[in-house]
Amino acid sequence: MKVVVPSWLNPFATYTIICFVAYSSLCQVLRFQRIKSMKRKHGFGTPPRPDLSAMTDQEAYEIQSEIAEAEFPALFEKGLQLALFRTYGIPSISRLLVQTAQLSTGENVAKRYADTAVIITEIYSNKPNHARSIEAFARLNYLHGHYLKQGRIGNDDMLYTLALFMNHPVEWINKYEWRQLTDLEVCAAATFHKSMGEAMEISYDVLPGSRNGWKDGLQFYRELDHWAKDYEEKNMLPHKDNYLTAIKTQELLLSTVPSFTHGLVVQMIAAAMDDRLRNAIMFEPSHAAAKVFLNLFMPVRRFYLRYFALPKFDWQREKGLSKEESPEGRRWIRLWSTTPHYVKPTFWNRWGPGGLYQLMLGAPRPGDVGMCPEGYLRSNLGPRAFNGKGIDVFEQQKARLTQSRTGGCPFIIKGS
Repeated sequence: MKVVVPSWLNPFATYTIICFVAYSSLCQVLRFQRIKSMKRKHGFGTPPRPDLSAMTDQEAYEIQSEIAEAEFPALFEKGLQLALFRTYGIPSISRLLVQTAQLSTGENVAKRYADTAVIITEIYSNKPNHARSIEAFARLNYLHGHYLKQGRIGNDDMLYTLALFMNHPVEWINKYEWRQLTDLEVCAAATFHKSMGEAMEISYDVLPGSRNGWKDGLQFYRELDHWAKDYEEKNMLPHKDNYLTAIKTQELLLSTVPSFTHGLVVQMIAAAMDDRLRNAIMFEPSHAAAKVFLNLFMPVRRFYLRYFALPKFDWQREKGLSKEESPEGRRWIRLWSTTPHYVKPTFWNRWGPGGLYQLMLGAPRPGDVGMCPEGYLRSNLGPRAFNGKGIDVFEQQKARLTQSRTGGCPFIIKGS
């Protein structure tokens, strides 16, 4: 039997295929423009700069900002969130959080999460020598310093946490994104976090390169990553404090989605964990179907982004914190993922899609009681017991950091 094809179908199919191929080609060309532009801008691999050894903290910040805000914003953010979550598998870390009730009671977990997000965002989204970055480090150092003096946290736990913030976004991007990071980008992550650790006065004495210096960020990355994985193997062990801390954080995340999806979300959270972390926080294994879904969905996402999604343009970049501040120095969160602490209660924030979604869930909206709609003061970030305290230490740290955080290269070979 002969099938008659309508005369209009062949031209239509041809034009459709041409448009489809042209659009996909455009996506691929534009997708790689940013990394090419970064390589041209910084000139590494050219005769004047044959290797990565002279990468500065400022250059590392610029490269990492491209990764976090334009190239891979979703998985970079998820990498940082999962890095924080992973620290709960270390009993010496979770024990302190339980003892101070910062992440083990529902009353404090949301504010602590918001405070952590503010400090991290101020550090990651501002230049190394910018006042806002320096102030965030100064406040963070005061908060950590209180527990360091008491011997309740140690350098190893601080170094391990720093390592996770360095390597977790890299690992998640390399595993699930539409392309893997280049040496230039990995070196930038290491250089940025090397400088970050110095600002936090974390010792690197346990790393081999601390004796004679590191050639570049790649060597530093390899050493810190190796040390962190070894530390984790010895110290990530099951403990009830791990569970208490992790379950309260999971409850906070569940408060952001409809109740009928809670079972699915719990399964997907468990599916995203490796066995060591899951055992340490004493969570149940996920159903096999959740693992299968994750392992199917992420490759499909990768394929779609690589061939059929346009990259983010500069005008699409979204900053998590406000640029402006009140006369008293208060600032606001612009984008929130859990409770809207420190979010300005504008008409759009309360009655726009985000506000209406919160209303539907029965969750707090910007401006509700306890959400600190007046914004945050740097002196009030952290546990409520420290509100308004530590001003002298803050000013001392700020003076030190203003002098030391010049944006230069943090890799200087000793004796050279």
